[in-house]
Formats: sequence, C-alpha cells, structure tokens
Amino acid sequence: MLAAGVLGGATGPAPVAGAVHASLAALCYSGFLFLLRRGGRDGRTRQPYLVVTAAAMIASLVAGALGYGLDLAPGWAAAGWLLVVAVCGQVVGWLLVAEGSPRLPSHAGAVLLLLTPVGAVVLGALVLGERPSPVQMLGCGLVLAGAVVTARR
Repeated sequence: MLAAGVLGGATGPAPVAGAVHASLAALCYSGFLFLLRRGGRDGRTRQPYLVVTAAAMIASLVAGALGYGLDLAPGWAAAGWLLVVAVCGQVVGWLLVAEGSPRLPSHAGAVLLLLTPVGAVVLGALVLGERPSPVQMLGCGLVLAGAVVTARR
C-alpha cells in the first residue's frame, strides 16, 4: 500500500472501487501463487501453470463480460501488443517462477515476489519519468528492509 502511494493521498476517481478491486486482485494473486507452488512440488510445473492460467483467463472473460463489456475483436495492433505482453511479461516470467519457487524455501520465494512493487516504482521512475512520493519511497524502503530481515533469518 505504501509503495503504491495509497496512504500518501494518491487516489483515482473512484477510490472505494479501486480498493475493492485491489483487494480482489490480491486475493486472486495469492490463490494463483498458492496453486502454482503447490502444483509444482512433484516436479511437474507446466501442467499446473497451464491449468491456473486457463482458469484466470476464464475468470477474466466472465468478469469482463459481466462488468465491463468484452471486446473480442480489438484489432490486429492491439492483439499483437497483448500477445507480446502476454508472452514476454507473463508466460516466460511465470514459467520461471513456477519452475523455481517449489525448489526454494517458501519465505525466500515470498521475499522475491515482494520485490515486484519496488521494481514497478523504479521502472515507473526510469521509463515513464514518474516521481515517487515520499510515502512511496518509505513503502519501498520497508519492503526492502523486510526482504533483508527475512533473508538473514
């Protein structure tokens, strides 16, 4: 929450809806990570990853159709960019996580995944020219400090 700037006054046009969506996303993400790690214990990582990803796709289609409208023909340019993002940012990355996380102690995997919000803040500053607020910097510092404390144990 601190790294995202939630407590620093950074809100959008619908803060309550944003908080609800963020909470639901966190719940789904936790379930995804739990199933991904549990499914990879016996050395088979691709099949559980495929099942979890297919379930996420179906849930996204249903949620999109029920709540936001669903455009199944966004155009070739948009579809191409979605494919690039899906393959580079999701499929390859999560296959690596699926392969590696069952071999790590659970706390080490959790610490590595907690570094994601810090990386998002850094990339936002470097690539998009964003200026993190002092509260966001505090949040990033707390995440990094927590990673150091956990890694030392």
